Amino acid sequence: MPFDILLGDTFDLAFANGDFVTGESTRQHQQLLLLVEKGELKEFPTRGVGIATWLLDDVTGNLNGQVKREFEADGMKVLKVAGAGEKFNVEAIYES
Repeated sequence: MPFDILLGDTFDLAFANGDFVTGESTRQHQQLLLLVEKGELKEFPTRGVGIATWLLDDVTGNLNGQVKREFEADGMKVLKVAGAGEKFNVEAIYES
């Protein structure tokens, strides 16, 4: 399980008592991988699903397969990817 600096609901750094909030960050990593478009992460330009593009545009392809590939590339074991549109569900864990 990754332990990292956490972000708030609006993806700004989370603070408590004048310091960064840290904690288990698997869910946060998953959210960020789903949201970012390829090219948006300077250090890893080929990473990201860009789910907004999939949902808002007429993108052809396999969204579930793309999510699985991206999560696995980040070191997760993907247990389930199912659904489409607003009924999208992913279960994945980081392998130790």
